[in-house]
Amino acid sequence: MSQDRFTPKGIVPTDEQLAIQLGRHKRVVVQANAGAAKTTTLALRMGQALARGADPDRILAVTYTDAAVLALKQALDRLGVAAAVRNRIKIRTFDDFCRARLQHMEGGSVHDYERPEQLKPFVLQAIERVMSNPDERHTDEFAIEGSGEAMVEGLLNSFARLKGTLQWQMEAGDQVLTPALASELGHDYLTLRVFWAYEVIRRGGHPDHPAFRAPHDATYDLATQLLDEDAFADLPAPLALGLHLVLVDEMHDTNRAMFTVLRHLLAQNPQTAFVGVGDRDQVIHAVAGAEAGFMADTFEREIGPAERLPLTASYRFGPQLAAAVSRLSHKAYESRSSIQTDVQLIAYDEPKEANRHIAKLIEQGAGLTPRSSRSDIAILLRQPHQSVALENHLLDQGVDYRTSGFEPYLVRPEVLFVRGLIACAQNSFAGIEQIDTRMRVLQAMLMFTGSFVDSEHSDPEERLKVQHEAIKSVAHTPELVGPFLDNQILRNASAAIRHRLEAALGIASVNATDVLLDRFVQALAPQSLAARVMVQASDIEQVSANIQGLIASAATYDNVASFFRAMNEREIRQQAMRGRDCVVLSSIEAAKGLEFDHAIMPGLNKGEFAIGGNTTDNHNLLYVGMTRARQRLTLLCDRRRPSQYLVEAGLI
Repeated sequence: MSQDRFTPKGIVPTDEQLAIQLGRHKRVVVQANAGAAKTTTLALRMGQALARGADPDRILAVTYTDAAVLALKQALDRLGVAAAVRNRIKIRTFDDFCRARLQHMEGGSVHDYERPEQLKPFVLQAIERVMSNPDERHTDEFAIEGSGEAMVEGLLNSFARLKGTLQWQMEAGDQVLTPALASELGHDYLTLRVFWAYEVIRRGGHPDHPAFRAPHDATYDLATQLLDEDAFADLPAPLALGLHLVLVDEMHDTNRAMFTVLRHLLAQNPQTAFVGVGDRDQVIHAVAGAEAGFMADTFEREIGPAERLPLTASYRFGPQLAAAVSRLSHKAYESRSSIQTDVQLIAYDEPKEANRHIAKLIEQGAGLTPRSSRSDIAILLRQPHQSVALENHLLDQGVDYRTSGFEPYLVRPEVLFVRGLIACAQNSFAGIEQIDTRMRVLQAMLMFTGSFVDSEHSDPEERLKVQHEAIKSVAHTPELVGPFLDNQILRNASAAIRHRLEAALGIASVNATDVLLDRFVQALAPQSLAARVMVQASDIEQVSANIQGLIASAATYDNVASFFRAMNEREIRQQAMRGRDCVVLSSIEAAKGLEFDHAIMPGLNKGEFAIGGNTTDNHNLLYVGMTRARQRLTLLCDRRRPSQYLVEAGLI
């Protein structure tokens, strides 16, 4: 190959970047910091490969997200790689790459579903199959009431982890599924039973051509085939593509399924060079099986030794923030940015003060440049339930926002459930103006009570159709909600649930806010209620926290009727914000890979941020949140119980 050196446009590479660009080691793993121009550095390495004579058709770059694919293409453009050349380079997400290889092998396309609501009918069908299986020997493990609708989100998360980790294939193999084995694997028996029923439905009874795939299913399907020694016994190696260079961006997001594909890809292209870039402190997709070990000891053990190069200098933020995250992450962190990022810690005495501080910062435009807009401000939350009081305050102050990573609190199922109970108790169902919201309220009431609409049909799909039509009819004719509550929800609920609902309805009908605050949550027992229709402990806790937060927000109202009206008015106000330039209210996970002029992180308190203790996940989430900031980072904590992480970062 040629000895020519690639000279990029617009930048002068640092010594660290040059070492990565010009290196000749066959395998390179770059240990990078947040904001350290990882994507630009990968583009430099690709430009260098082209300068040395690599065929652009034989260069493959894989990433975790579509956003990272776009960022890498844009980096090649900025550095001066001609469009005709860069368009020939294969830059894909892991899942898109696997999907293309499977399509080549299967000889046809498989329908792709992208959204959870598209998968919901199949999950419900799987639950129905499991619950009605006459041969099931462990029915006592199925302590779930109703259709299982409240379980769907938690089950899909469990499925993602099972697939990402290949846990069953790696740890269970050909064993027979029992409650004891499920416990050993860290799952409940019902989840694993539903998982396999769902997979049978997804595969459509065809061994080589599934009926549909969801996000990351292509990676899982290809990985499981690669683990089967007989799958390609009489076929060409599926990943033998004659590649010259393989690159992985966001390598910290790699899970076992992705790593299995990567391992076979490198084995089937023995002549290829490899460069992977990641940040061990940004591993926050553990729910899908991401592990830092795939950049470290697992790589060495299963693929081979790699040269390890650093990429430490941040171009996103200034020295003060670099010093804080350096202390937090216990690694070198240099800033090469011209920005002097301001890091502020605000300690408050009462929780409601935090929301006032946040609204004031937004009003002042703190951290924004003359060219910035409010969408350059992000409020990053550890848990969705933290948004309840904050959203109410922003709505009341006229601050427009949009949510990312979670729904606005007023349309979360458990909040809709409570809104429905109060509407029935106050005989004010018509006060919910939106027909769609009324339907979602009724669906939530059925879901959390484990109840159903009477139907003559035995087929689950037909019963769902009847239920949908009944809900639609009541939503359009609010005066029918009373009979619907009595004849469908209460009558078809268990005696214990019916007792709780009647108690909660009685409390809400008193129309006294102090009675609501004192007795409603206790009567409803939301955590116990959620446990009857959900499996995941985290889902159950979020339901309870959201309901408690909602009821607590009634304290400033004279009576329950005015509180109910305020909820409806806030929903209308919130819906009117869509499409505007507004503040971003986001989970930390959803903000990963993004950056904002001003990042605000409330709730840095003991027992509130570090869920489950001082875990790697919690540590990494704080690191990711802090490193989203460009101009300003604001952290808020209770003066009496600040998080230990603030001490670690040298901020206290």
